[in-house]
Amino acid sequence: MNKSFSTRIGELFAHIQDLFDTILHVTLKRIKKNKKRNNKIGKIISFISTLGDAYFKKYNDIKSNDSKK
Repeated sequence: MNKSFSTRIGELFAHIQDLFDTILHVTLKRIKKNKKRNNKIGKIISFISTLGDAYFKKYNDIKSNDSKK
């Protein structure tokens, strides 16, 4: 417990952000598994899901590159 209070709060915020990112990623994956894409709303949801997959793939690449430094 040698970390300062501000450092612990910053780390807490990072964990909270990671939790929300994980929840969003899992939700987008489940939406993508839904095969109902024959209507306009289904196509929009599919687009958002694909966009989310691309975002999280790049985000994880960036996080892994940052941790190597």
